[in-house]
Amino acid sequence: MTAPDIEPFQRYLETLTPPNVAGLGALVARDVRFIDPFHDVSGAVAMEKVFAAIFISLANVRFTVTDRAWSGSAWYLRWRFEGERRQGSQIIAFDGMSEIYFDDDGKVRFYRDHWDAAQGLYERLPLLGPILRWLRRRIADGA
Repeated sequence: MTAPDIEPFQRYLETLTPPNVAGLGALVARDVRFIDPFHDVSGAVAMEKVFAAIFISLANVRFTVTDRAWSGSAWYLRWRFEGERRQGSQIIAFDGMSEIYFDDDGKVRFYRDHWDAAQGLYERLPLLGPILRWLRRRIADGA
C-alpha cells in the first residue's frame, strides 16, 4: 500500500487559526472519527467544533509537527502543542502523537491524538495541579 499524501493535512494542522478551521471539511471524510483525551466524536462538523473550541480559551495556538512516520496503513505524527490562556497569560504546552488513517479518496477517516492530559493540562490548574504533581512524584518514587 502506498502512503497517502499527509502534506495537506499536516499543513492544515500547523497553520490552524480560527478563520481556517472550516477548511477541515475538505481534508476529512464526512464520517471521520476523532478521538483525544477529552473527545470522541464522529463527523466532520463535530470535529470542526472541537478544533474551533481550542480558540475560545487559548490564543497564539501553535501545533508543530516534529516527526512523522508511515507504517502499514497509518501515518504517525509526533507534535508539540502550545497556546496561551486568554485569562492569566499562562502558556500551555505539551507533546503528543497522532495516528491518522485515510480512506480510498485520500481523506482522513480516523484521527486519534495521544497525549498526557494530566501533565498537559490538569497539572496546570490552580487547585488540582499541585495535588496531581505530588501524586505523580509519589508514584515515581514507588510509594
